[in-house]
Amino acid sequence: MKKKLLGFVAVVGLTMACLTGCGASQVKTIDTAALADDLYGGVTWNDQLGEIELNKALTLYGIGSDSVASGKVYMGTNATAEEVAVLEAASAEQVAVIEDGIEARIDAQVASFQSYNAEEVPKLESAYVETKGNYVIFCVCDDASEAQAIVDACFAE
Repeated sequence: MKKKLLGFVAVVGLTMACLTGCGASQVKTIDTAALADDLYGGVTWNDQLGEIELNKALTLYGIGSDSVASGKVYMGTNATAEEVAVLEAASAEQVAVIEDGIEARIDAQVASFQSYNAEEVPKLESAYVETKGNYVIFCVCDDASEAQAIVDACFAE
């Protein structure tokens, strides 16, 4: 009886260890500035983007600086809605705060561009927004698949 019980406990223990290891799909650590630079350099833009001070960008997104561990943001000249932001949340709990801020930015930009440059609205409506672990990536461009390919390559390396 003891052998069966020990065998059962060993099987359960191994199963739990395997499930824990398999279920904890770790997202690799990335350099947010490097990914933002890669997106800036690798996506086709219609506008001249410039780097925006992170705290200024976070204010535009409605995100407190305590929610973000690192990040880099590029924005267009306001002639277009083109934009890149790569943000690392300060903790897993802050990811939702950043996602909400990005969604609020998209909504505000749609409202703004509808009145004076409606051609930009489809870019905003199909903006590339992806969360990988504590990282939130946001890219407004003509072809979101360009951004997707760069982000996928960064996290696959």
